[in-house]
Amino acid sequence: MAREKEWFHRLIQASLAWSLLIMVPRSCSSEVTLNEIDSNDFEIFLSGIKLFHHNATHPMMFLGNGKTSFTESKGSFRIEDYVSSRIPLLESYLYTTTGTIDIELFLDYETYVRFTVSEDAEHAMVIEIIDISGTVDRLWLRVLAQADEKVYGAGEQFTHFNLRGRSFPLWVREQGTGRNKSSPNAFYDEQTYGGGGDYHTTNFPQPSYISSRGYYLYHEGPDYVVMDFTHDNFHEVFVLAERSVSVGRMRLQNGSDEASLVGHLTNFLGHQPPLPVWIHSGAILGIQGGTTKLQERLGQAEEHGVAVSAVWILDWAGPVSTSSGQTPLWDWQWNQQLYPGLPSVIAELVARGIRVLGYVNPYLRTDGQLYAVAEENDYFVKSATNQTFIHDFGGFFSGTIDLTNPAAYDWYKNEVVKKNMIEFGFSGWMADFGEYLPIHGVSFHSGQSAEELHNQWPVMWAQLNRQAVEEAGKLGDVVFWTRAGFSGTGNYTTLLWAGDQNVDWSLSDGLASTLTAALSVGMSGVALTHYDIGGFTTFASYTPPLVRTEELLLRSAEMAVFTPVFRTHEGSEPSANVQFYSSRGTLLKFARLSRMFSAMMNYTRHVVDTSSTTGLPAQRPLFLNNPSDEPSYDVSYQYMYGDDLLVAPVYLPHKESWDVYLPSDPEASWVFLWDESIVSSGGGTVRVAAPLGHPPVFYRNVSEFVEVFRKVASEPLVNLPPYVPKPGPSPTPGENPGEGPDYCSSSAIPLRLGRYYVLVLLAVVKLFLM
Repeated sequence: MAREKEWFHRLIQASLAWSLLIMVPRSCSSEVTLNEIDSNDFEIFLSGIKLFHHNATHPMMFLGNGKTSFTESKGSFRIEDYVSSRIPLLESYLYTTTGTIDIELFLDYETYVRFTVSEDAEHAMVIEIIDISGTVDRLWLRVLAQADEKVYGAGEQFTHFNLRGRSFPLWVREQGTGRNKSSPNAFYDEQTYGGGGDYHTTNFPQPSYISSRGYYLYHEGPDYVVMDFTHDNFHEVFVLAERSVSVGRMRLQNGSDEASLVGHLTNFLGHQPPLPVWIHSGAILGIQGGTTKLQERLGQAEEHGVAVSAVWILDWAGPVSTSSGQTPLWDWQWNQQLYPGLPSVIAELVARGIRVLGYVNPYLRTDGQLYAVAEENDYFVKSATNQTFIHDFGGFFSGTIDLTNPAAYDWYKNEVVKKNMIEFGFSGWMADFGEYLPIHGVSFHSGQSAEELHNQWPVMWAQLNRQAVEEAGKLGDVVFWTRAGFSGTGNYTTLLWAGDQNVDWSLSDGLASTLTAALSVGMSGVALTHYDIGGFTTFASYTPPLVRTEELLLRSAEMAVFTPVFRTHEGSEPSANVQFYSSRGTLLKFARLSRMFSAMMNYTRHVVDTSSTTGLPAQRPLFLNNPSDEPSYDVSYQYMYGDDLLVAPVYLPHKESWDVYLPSDPEASWVFLWDESIVSSGGGTVRVAAPLGHPPVFYRNVSEFVEVFRKVASEPLVNLPPYVPKPGPSPTPGENPGEGPDYCSSSAIPLRLGRYYVLVLLAVVKLFLM
């Protein structure tokens, strides 16, 4: 009854206030303007950009109820959302004070939301929910759009760079295998454990986007958010608001161009520090198999002229074979049987200028020594029965360190990361995972809900690693790289990586997807990222086998020359994949590319330092440097590397030439790296020769680094025939079982469908029996 009286009182106030108003726009801040058209019709502008328009026909907000379920399996989440009600808030009440618009939208006295529109020290417009109906659990906000508008960001997106025309559920999870519902392997993994993924699944979602209309929107909070860009005249932001009254804030900022918006967003969310100098001196070689194998592979690489900055021994704690391939033993201690004498080997290599890197994640195997210590001290996430929650990781079981428990957090930081990693002698590591936190049947030391913690978990994991590095006094010398993330990860991680790509040419999960990943996460405020050269996910048992070819390895490596980090990975099935050491010819070709990366060191250092200072990504969409060039906004598979290099990687197989779009640049001409007689003023597409080892790259003729680029181009091609694997029914170590048809082509599909026909048949039988 009290609420009904308050609502009636406000309605009278609104009517009286309206009778005294003069119908002119009113400014509530230096950038935000309110234009009241009628008693229930208003517009809100940000620096002249009309972003919101509310009236009874087109309400600005909706409230509703429903049921959203999150079903987890091995880090993949099936999200099902049933909407039982969606209520338009047709009526409005406004009250303006200096610097703030207080707005209440309502249907009746039981269905309402009250929010403020204001500015603060960081953003020109802040929308904050201060009261909402206790009977609802979700909210939709509509932002005005234009049909030709472009939208970028939403974290690390692998399939689409421009987000228009699609909807993006933003939830931390495994990116998926294949990430395309029409892909046979994605279909198979989806049917078996829900791990196939889709165009929007990502390890690193972020509820933010940058619009070509000159603003960005960022939802501040850990909530499950869906950003829907499928409508011509509006965008819709859905927020699951069942945790509490607060559903976070919407922060909006205008800018003179997209580069200023990226810089502003990065400044707010946090900058990554510059990378260690040593990382730019050569390849980080992923090697497994023990001390003898490490020394053998490294010696082999050096004998063939590979420039080496570090060796990365993923299995330093021991190897384990699982249903999805080979993985390290999750008991983060030096495995003296596999790596005898490792401390002295590390010291010797460091003295030679070669660093040694390791691997860690926030889980401990139930059969490990560290698990027993953590279990005794009550350091794990708990189950519903207050026992240690045990997670199935596909053939082995682990506990999850409770990062909300200060004692557990400090123990893992000090004993595992600082002592067993940094003090042991590692100069860096892959800080893997962060996506697997389940929603149901778990409890935490802090008392927080899993829904509230899930998206924050990878940020907390990155923070733990960053604190360990800083407390050891090693920031700037030690690097760690993460794949999972959410808003704020860039403030803690020293380096991002693009997760687990397939070892194929598919657009959705192959080499090409690392391009859209770098561009989209760069537009989300994370400036420094990289990827596994050659990809990771391998299925040698497929027909044809999903294995890495020499061409894929080298095309992937030639792109990495023009990125901040040049790091290999043997993949989930090392013996099935072509490796840099598979043949003399492969080694020599790879060595040439590693020397090119090393020759880029001065320019790369300049790019990385600039990115760390300004927040602009090292790998940038073309329009960040050329905002007046309209066609640049539609280019998804090229990038500017810093200010002076344009890179157009060859991401499809069997190509000898490649089309490159060159934007108009009134201050410079574009010079082809491999043939300086090819010069263009830009504003169109050119076709250039692109043999293996000559990725299409152009530089600006006014660059102060022209001599660096010429040194890179001076490395002659290795004229050896491609590596031809030996025929056979199964791969042997270091050998490629065969290319087979292009995974992107329809000719590959029939050869792979046997197992999928079985699944489809079983599904049909199941439906028939129901």
